Amino acid sequence: MTDLGPLLRPASIALIGASATRDIIPGLPQRILAQHGYAGRVCPVNPKYDSIDGLPCYARVGDVPGPVDVALITVNAARVAAVVDECGRAGVKFAVIISSGFAEQADGGAERQEELRDVCRRHPALRVIGPNAEGHINVTDSIPVGFSPMTNYERGLIRLVAGDVAVVAHSGGLGFALFNDGLARGLGFSHVVTTGNEVDLDLADVTAHLLEEEDTSVILLFLEGVTDPARLTKLGESARAAGKHIVAAKVGATEAGRRAALAHTAHDTGDAAAYERALADGGIHVASDQEELVDLALAFSRTKPPAGPKVGIVTTSGGSGTWLADDIVTAGLELPVLSEGLQARIRERIPAYGSPANPVDATAQVLSQGGTGPVLRAVADSGEVDALVLIATLADGKQVEREQETLAELAGRIPLVVYSYTRPAPRSVELMEALGIAYFTSGRRTARALAALARKSLSGTDLCSRAAPSGILWKVGKFTQNAWRRSDI
Repeated sequence: MTDLGPLLRPASIALIGASATRDIIPGLPQRILAQHGYAGRVCPVNPKYDSIDGLPCYARVGDVPGPVDVALITVNAARVAAVVDECGRAGVKFAVIISSGFAEQADGGAERQEELRDVCRRHPALRVIGPNAEGHINVTDSIPVGFSPMTNYERGLIRLVAGDVAVVAHSGGLGFALFNDGLARGLGFSHVVTTGNEVDLDLADVTAHLLEEEDTSVILLFLEGVTDPARLTKLGESARAAGKHIVAAKVGATEAGRRAALAHTAHDTGDAAAYERALADGGIHVASDQEELVDLALAFSRTKPPAGPKVGIVTTSGGSGTWLADDIVTAGLELPVLSEGLQARIRERIPAYGSPANPVDATAQVLSQGGTGPVLRAVADSGEVDALVLIATLADGKQVEREQETLAELAGRIPLVVYSYTRPAPRSVELMEALGIAYFTSGRRTARALAALARKSLSGTDLCSRAAPSGILWKVGKFTQNAWRRSDI
């Protein structure tokens, strides 16, 4: 397998088709690299210019002095094959092709893509991402290679948060949308890689490499189609062996979706049942939409798997606790009634009009009587639950500040997540990030994330290692309550 290190951590980048016009796609990559303080060599390539933003500009990639790790290509589609051929002859290690107008385009695009594929075959030492990609970003080292607004401090990026979650996507827009959503929720990333039409390197190649990277433990996949679904099974097996997680969203199950994928990146989305089996056999978690992809990334990145399906709920909102109770059971988890002795101890800490059963309705009154900490600790210490959910309003950042020491201590010894029935304040998001606690803004999403976590261990058995019945997909939130043996889809 090709070492993708120089692709993700390039020491030199040639920008082929670079432009001095700031607000068009060919003009953006150089500015974005400068914003991030990229310390490697940046070499714009365009015969129209002598220099761009103070950097010498070269007529062709073969004129660039010294080795080139990555060539970012933004020229017209009709010129791409010739440019890639020049890259191969110049000894460039990787080409990232942003240009569109290939097999996703009806008029002549397929022929252009096949010509490009032939060029790639003639230069096996040159590995290619794209065409029709949006580039990638190494968040750990702050190296953006592309034009996405989500990497641009002048457009959509507010701050980078480095972490252990990577995104690999056929879609550039959706790949960076996951990045954007995660950053807004305080989730840290290692890499975002978009692969487009895939004439050479593909999503599976990139995922296999990221599974070997120490700074990545969760990988989110946006899948349209791969040439061999069985490769997904092998990736899932590799992830499990490494103690890592892959979460996938697979689109194109309908005729309309298949048609859309062909028009988008020219991927054949294939047989839905075959993909379900491949993902299930690999123990890959399946998300139904982009919000759930980020939810599960938060859960796996921040929360250890519970030892079983028993969940305890402590809430300051009785209505939210009732709703979450339904969601927990619907997700296949258990909500045990707490023992009489534990209920008696809880009664001492909550108002008489609260409920000590489970959900434990501590009521909002406890916030002025020492907070939820004593109740949370009583449930956590009981040994009667495997995971704990605190329902609170994160709209008030001061509440989290007051209880952060207790939350940090509890999260270190029992799987703990937060369900906020209000939109979190920025300060609360910062504190959840600092505490390393996953939070969600609906009961259903909270329950589905806990269900995914609990898949990893039930009575000491890794559920993912069980062979799924033929045609049955282990799908988050679709487990039966009876021993979690199969899904109900």
